[in-house]
Order: sequence, then C-alpha cells, then structure tokens
Amino acid sequence: MRCGIFSKGMLFLSWLSIGQVVGAYELVCPESVQIKPATPELKVVPQDWEVSAHKDILLRLDSAGIYSGKPVNLVQLKPEPLTIKGKKHNEAWDINRGSDLKNVGYWLNCSYNRNQVQLTRRIDSAMKVCWTVYSKDSQGGIRAKLECQ
Repeated sequence: MRCGIFSKGMLFLSWLSIGQVVGAYELVCPESVQIKPATPELKVVPQDWEVSAHKDILLRLDSAGIYSGKPVNLVQLKPEPLTIKGKKHNEAWDINRGSDLKNVGYWLNCSYNRNQVQLTRRIDSAMKVCWTVYSKDSQGGIRAKLECQ
C-alpha cells in the first residue's frame, strides 16, 4: 500500500516538473562576444602601404530576430505586436509549425556590431509563438531574451 502511494506521489511530482519546463522555454543571447585579433586579407595591397592588424575587440549585442531557416539564407521574419495570455508584446512572431512549408525550422539570430558577428540557434519545433524581452545591463548594453510557448 505504501509503495502505491509513493509511486503516485512521484508520478505527480514528475508530471509537475515537466509542466514547468514546457511552459518556460527561452533562449538568451550572450551580451557580448570577443573576436580574435586578425589581419584582413586584401587581394591587392597598394604600393608603399601595409595592412594593420586588429586587436581583440569586444562586440556588444545590438539586436535579436527570428529567421525561417538558417539566417545565412536571409529569410528574416518581421515581428508584429501580439497579445499572449493577456500581455501585449511589441516584437512577437507566430511560428506555428504549419507555416514552415519547407521544414527548415525557425532560428534565433543574435547580432553583434550591426551583423559583424551573428550567433544563431534553432528554436524548438514544438514552440508556436515567440517574443523578445529586451533589458539593459549594468553598462547600458542590450540584453535580449527570446521567450516562447
């Protein structure tokens, strides 16, 4: 008898924890990225000139968006204002799987220094709608989080 009560209790706790995970899907863009020093490769270096090497550079996040397929294919989706569970979000996307006709998935793109560097990550295919939440860090830089249901 005790074993049955314990099993039902464990089953309930497992179900409860799964429910919390499913409702809290989010992806957070790193606030900054650091690029290695490099010397740009020029096809032709003008006579009497030399190419200067760059030092390590810290690039700050400046935007986040959603693409249909990998961002390299340049199919960026336009955000729209949506009301989700009674709360209005100005930058939101309806990414219902039925609209993914080519089955390429939806991708979050985090942009640094006006697309000098982009970090991308596929969004879980079970998600139906996503929205961005922006905030500021202690130095005034942008933080971006994508929340989805």
